[in-house]
Amino acid sequence: MRNARVLYHLFVFTYLYAIIDSKRFDSRCKLVREVMRVGLPNDIFLGNWVCLIEKVSNRDTAAFHVTPSGKKLYGLYQIPSKWCREGKRGGDCNVACESLLDDDIRDDTACAQLIFYREGFKYWSQWTIRCKNDDLITKEIYKCPDLSSRRSLSPKLRIAEVSRLRRRLARRAALQSNLYEYYGINWIH
Repeated sequence: MRNARVLYHLFVFTYLYAIIDSKRFDSRCKLVREVMRVGLPNDIFLGNWVCLIEKVSNRDTAAFHVTPSGKKLYGLYQIPSKWCREGKRGGDCNVACESLLDDDIRDDTACAQLIFYREGFKYWSQWTIRCKNDDLITKEIYKCPDLSSRRSLSPKLRIAEVSRLRRRLARRAALQSNLYEYYGINWIH
């Protein structure tokens, strides 16, 4: 009788610990702090990454879904099995799918960035449906104490800064092109 009671309490404790532990990021600011710590850049896309994570996995590092078509999605970013391999390292990200379900999100983030660089955010249909033109989360994350101390620019000012940089680079390229034509060496480039 006593052993059964001890086993029952041990089971309940283990179950509750698993539930509490699997949802690691209970606030948006904790999520932002962690993704920046593991290497996600603090740029104009940070709000998009946070929105993506919230919409696809609800900030749950152990999220695992199987679609009706049988496609398996793993972890915080809901990375499809095309990018990982079950049981051992592999796939396009050269990572084991099971490692995308733990609390260490370095491999998850690196794989998600690889997907982003190859396919863009449009690869995740939930981002297209729920995050694409929504800057509410971006506005909210800039209220996080860690982020506001590192970055004094608002998202709109940051976008304006990027636009100015693009215009400056375009003017520089046009100026170089004009100089090449003036000196008659436009065949170089």
